[in-house]
Amino acid sequence: MDWNKKGLMSQYKKGLKSKVLDALVLVEDPKNMQELINKIVKINNRIYQREQANRGNIRQIPVKKAPQ
Repeated sequence: MDWNKKGLMSQYKKGLKSKVLDALVLVEDPKNMQELINKIVKINNRIYQREQANRGNIRQIPVKKAPQ
C-alpha cells in the first residue's frame, strides 16, 4: 500500500488521545511524519507530567539558590 504524506499523517493522528489532539492544534503544522511524531511525543510527555503533578506523584526538583 502506498501512502502519501498527508494520508499517513492523518491515519497516525486517528489513534491519538483526545488531549494530545487538542494540544496538537495549538502548534505549527508538522512538515513531515518525523516532525509529527516528535511533536506528539513532546506533547504527550508534557500532559503526562502535568497529570502526575496534579496527583502529587512527581518529585520536586530542588532549586539552587544563586550565589551571593
